[in-house]
Amino acid sequence: MGLALALALGVALALRLFVYPPTGSVGGSDAVVVLAGDASTRLPVATRLAADGAGVLVVSVAGGADNEPARALCSEPGDLEVYCFTAAGADTRAEARSLGALVAEQGWRRITVVTNSYHVVRAGILVRRCTDADVAVADARADMGLRRWASAVVGEAGGLGAAALRQSC
Repeated sequence: MGLALALALGVALALRLFVYPPTGSVGGSDAVVVLAGDASTRLPVATRLAADGAGVLVVSVAGGADNEPARALCSEPGDLEVYCFTAAGADTRAEARSLGALVAEQGWRRITVVTNSYHVVRAGILVRRCTDADVAVADARADMGLRRWASAVVGEAGGLGAAALRQSC
């Protein structure tokens, strides 16, 4: 009975943190930020929010075919004011540091970060550590099978553990 309860609580916690994460109100942001990775899922949400809001989109640029649409947007921004940056490392903490510097440089007071739903909690923690701006996080829900969800949850659980151990920006 105790094992079943522990398992049920673990599943409920995983669902709340990674599948249906808490997000904030995304209105009134000075800029919308799209983190690198899974651009086909994240970029449409970010560009819509930016177009409906301040018209400012910040793009974390990284290598790989998955990020090609984001790199293309940096070259052809369309009607949006686009800021592109490349983090000094290939992880969310490095993106958060680079983003924090850009937010301070631009004087933005409120930003909305767009990432996959399984990444919302950790990305929010890391970005908030690296900026004084008010940070809302919007989730972009990827169309994923159970195997990919399980892999994402395990990876993010490890990332949250690392974020808890390393409290600095």
